[in-house]
Amino acid sequence: AQAGARGVTVRVLVDSLHGLHGSLKASNPILERLGAAPGVELRVSDPITGLPTLKLLKQRDHRKMVVVDNQVALVGGRNVSHEYYTGFDEVALTAESSWREVPWLDAGARVEGPVVSQLEHAFNAAWQRAGGKAFHVIGQGPAGDVAARLVLHEGLRDAWTLEAYLALIETATSHVDVVNGFPLILEIQHALLRALRRGLRVRALFGHLTPTHDGTPFEGPWATARSAATELVHSRMDALVAAGAEGYQFLVAQQRAWQPGLGPIASHVHAKLMSVDGRACAVGSANMDITGGYWESELLLLVEDARVAEATEAHVGRLIAASRRVERDDPKWRQLARRREWLRHWPGVLSV
Repeated sequence: AQAGARGVTVRVLVDSLHGLHGSLKASNPILERLGAAPGVELRVSDPITGLPTLKLLKQRDHRKMVVVDNQVALVGGRNVSHEYYTGFDEVALTAESSWREVPWLDAGARVEGPVVSQLEHAFNAAWQRAGGKAFHVIGQGPAGDVAARLVLHEGLRDAWTLEAYLALIETATSHVDVVNGFPLILEIQHALLRALRRGLRVRALFGHLTPTHDGTPFEGPWATARSAATELVHSRMDALVAAGAEGYQFLVAQQRAWQPGLGPIASHVHAKLMSVDGRACAVGSANMDITGGYWESELLLLVEDARVAEATEAHVGRLIAASRRVERDDPKWRQLARRREWLRHWPGVLSV
């Protein structure tokens, strides 16, 4: 709104269902105010006005991007609400806090160069589909020496982001690092199992859709349903752990701002990140589940640069070092794995 007020052309495109605005008679007051601000044009994509079908509910625009002056762009997994931008040390959490107050782990990238123009072309196309007026995009030359490409997935028309993940795994020769918080699509699970059989090291960092403190879930809306969804996420990790993968539950140590004695928090992992061999990595909006792989429109930034990949893996390593490893011989984990074994029969099309 401040940018629009100073004369900047501001275009905001929101998925109507995910943004709770214009679908199923929902109205989002924040978006209403933003759309009424001078200089801001707000549009929603694919509003559901009639009886919802499975296709209408699941074939959504899940991409997250910001492009500024055709010069710099932000991409990743973060939506625009507090849990994506608040630091764990910035929230005064107590045992009575709602799970919605607990920050999440996410990841993204800031990019310059030709990828910015590609992102803006993708936005321009989606903007026009939502009824917006086309605008001119200026092509950009290289801004550095890092090799990067944009992978775009358009709903049920293709599976390019899934194919990119699979290509990274299948061409890996040493190791694969995965950061993911949703039920692994079986294509990726099986590719990781093949990597383990080839002798590769596989590390996976995952979390809890309902965050917990010292094993106790935080309360709040849909907490029970989200805890059940967590079991589905963990069930897709069981086969990997059993096959020798290193599985880690994301933990954040006690912070000074928290209630004393609250203990470590197992939070939700919303990041979608993969890195292989210290040579290539990918980050974006594409979850590694069936919804991200096939249904929703997604984007993925694929970087083929050893400096970036090694730095990414070093950061993931620091997160892993502070987290809880799942030991395949741990009786408690084995008991949980047996209890949720039936979830392997859960219809993939219904994955969260």
